[in-house]
Parts: sequence; C-alpha cells; structure tokens
Amino acid sequence: MQIGIGNHDVDSEPNKYVVRKGKLSFVFRFKMPKYSQLSNEEVSRILHLKFLSKTVREISKLLNRSKSMIYHVLTRKTPYERKPRSGRPRVTDIRSDRRIQRMASSQKMAVLEITRASLLQFSKNTVHRRIIESGCMIQAKMPRRLPISKLHISKRLQWARNHMSYDDK
Repeated sequence: MQIGIGNHDVDSEPNKYVVRKGKLSFVFRFKMPKYSQLSNEEVSRILHLKFLSKTVREISKLLNRSKSMIYHVLTRKTPYERKPRSGRPRVTDIRSDRRIQRMASSQKMAVLEITRASLLQFSKNTVHRRIIESGCMIQAKMPRRLPISKLHISKRLQWARNHMSYDDK
C-alpha cells in the first residue's frame, strides 16, 4: 500500500493538497483561519501591497487572509484598530492597587502580610502581580514571605546535625 502526498498546483492554490492511494485521490483544502485580528504589521503590509497596485485576491493569497478581511481593511474610513479583548474582571480596583503599592514600598512587608492586611479578599499572586505591574518596585525588595530569623536558622542547623547519620530505624 502506497500513499502519495503532494502539493497540487502550488502557484494557483497554496491551501490545496492531494493524497493519492492507488487509483484513488483525495483533495484536502486547508481553510483560512476563522477570525483573528490583524496585527499592525499585517495592516501596513496590506496597504503597502495595495499601493503597489496588487489586487485584493493577490493580497489575500500572499498573506493567507480572506478576501473579505483585506477588502474591509482597504475600504475603512477610519484607521484599523484592534478590538479590546474581553476577559475576567479584575478583583482589585485602582484604589486598592495603589494601596497595595504603597504598603509594599513604605514598609518592608511580605506579599502574604499585604494580602492579610487588605480589606478585600484576593490571592497573594494577585498582590505580587499588582506590585510588579506598578513598575516602580524592584522584585528583590519585595519578598514573597518573611526571611527566617537567626534563631530559626540555628535550630534548623542543629536539627540537620542531629539527623545527619539518620539510619533506617
């Protein structure tokens, strides 16, 4: 059993592939992507290709985009802008973001302490993200948790020395 896969008529249709199995042949067409927003680069390429007097069909084949999308970009009266994406609403508002940033910058508080001190209920990861988003804080300055004390260090060391020769008992 031999299966031959080959690109059929590469110049005329780049999205068409033929699979041959003996006397039978199957044609597969790869459809254009459903809907995706154009990047600024793609919009500028479309406008540049139109400036070079390419047709909508030629532009759609070159960029692998639908003709309707190309036509839509070319006939718009206003410049093409990306739509804002929907998503989960933020747990914190602007005021609580500022409060988190103020607490992190004024006192040397761990992220977990800031989470407990706040009135709203949100995770320590949210607090950490808000501090990083502010851009004015250095990550080394804000510990995720408090550093261990001298007493705790010595007790850990003592425990490790006691259990260094730990046998299967």
